[in-house]
Amino acid sequence: MEPRWIWPFELLEKIGEGGMGIVYRARYTGNDRIVAVKLLPSDVAADSVLLARFERELDVLKQLHHPHIVRCFGGTCESSERFYAMELIEGGTLADLLGRKGKLAWETVVDFGLQICEALQYAHEHGVIHRDIKPGNFLITKSGQLKLSDFGLASVVTTNRLTAAGRTVGTIQYMAPEQIRGKGLTGRVDLYAMGCVLYEMLTGHTPYRGEHAAAILQQHLGAPIPHAMEEAHTCPLKLDELIFELMSKDPDQRPATAAEVGWRLEEILQPGRHSTPVEPDLFPEATTQTRVTSLQNLSPLPSDAVIEVPQRRTFVTLFPWLIVVFMIMATAGLWSRWSSTIRQLHHAEQMWVELFEHSDPAVRVLAATSLADFGPLQASTIQKLIKGTHDPRPEVRVAALRAVERHASECRIAQGEIFQIEKMDEDPNVRFQASLVLEAMKQVRTGFTSMQIFVWSIILSLLIAIAAGIVIVWRKLRPIANS
Repeated sequence: MEPRWIWPFELLEKIGEGGMGIVYRARYTGNDRIVAVKLLPSDVAADSVLLARFERELDVLKQLHHPHIVRCFGGTCESSERFYAMELIEGGTLADLLGRKGKLAWETVVDFGLQICEALQYAHEHGVIHRDIKPGNFLITKSGQLKLSDFGLASVVTTNRLTAAGRTVGTIQYMAPEQIRGKGLTGRVDLYAMGCVLYEMLTGHTPYRGEHAAAILQQHLGAPIPHAMEEAHTCPLKLDELIFELMSKDPDQRPATAAEVGWRLEEILQPGRHSTPVEPDLFPEATTQTRVTSLQNLSPLPSDAVIEVPQRRTFVTLFPWLIVVFMIMATAGLWSRWSSTIRQLHHAEQMWVELFEHSDPAVRVLAATSLADFGPLQASTIQKLIKGTHDPRPEVRVAALRAVERHASECRIAQGEIFQIEKMDEDPNVRFQASLVLEAMKQVRTGFTSMQIFVWSIILSLLIAIAAGIVIVWRKLRPIANS
């Protein structure tokens, strides 16, 4: 049986599955927004290599924040349920598009190429080599924007190699010769794969084909480089030359950076043209894209719908009492739903409290940021947050203070401690955040809690409904009594 919950996410349906995990459409319980959750099953996690790749993918994605790279909201590899959440892209992949269209106009290829260059340049500048550039790893939004995904094979230059020396990883149709040989890799392996992708978009097939993997790999190593314009007759000469250089067997003969490739793609465009529109029929359902920044900042869905019930004069004497009965039933239903939601939130809250004590400071920051959106918090959680304001790492102290600021009314008991942090902490960012907390505490007025307000509002509504019913009935019965 497939899991239904991975707190704080409700798994709705499976939308993808591969060797590196299962992807679900999921609902974030904090605000009901829909995201994608990638889950590593326990049987797959038993493979140390696949587990390392999954952990590497999560670590890499947390570092990369770019419009053309799929956004990661966070996750964990420490518990029995290893997963991470990312933005949900509904437009399919570039491979899906090529499967439908066969091949694309050169203007569209240039447009996509510029987007690929932006993603690769950003990744390479941050020391990340993707090593598996292919159409299936580019997601397409409904507005036609490419987003690079699947960093499970990525190599971080500043860290130890994920794979052993001499081990070949990647997809054979797009692998550079030095990648096949398992030699020292640079960002130019991604540029080689990009050349193969550009060629495929223009011609409808990969540059090298064969009956088996060995034949394809041998062509990458020694076969003549094909020219795209031999099959794509409308392809500009400069674009064909660029693709030819990208697929050079010698990495030193390829363009040095993705930025250089982007400049040359810009030169292929018509003079004075700053952007190239994609083919109009590629994305018939194109809509304005919503930029997702963080899981915590996602806006909740509106819940202020009103149902108007028309009044019928034939039931005028019964109508007020029907309202009362309806209010009582609605109150009971709301109370039941409220209690269930509270239990679920307490469960999720406890999970983040446990992660707040994790050895990794990045996990503690994520936990504090998530707890800021919960409320009201349990007394034990408040104590944990206050304790976190004394964490050895300044970034954790800042995150804990932000959570305390969001719960200023519940954390007023720690006002003295926060005052000391504002005066004594060695980090200026921590002191500044402490001052914001103190200001928030000053503005808090003693009064009812949110639960008390909810209960009293229901009681007041019932009393008003009953009073209105009595008045209406009395006015209707008074003429009858007088007669």
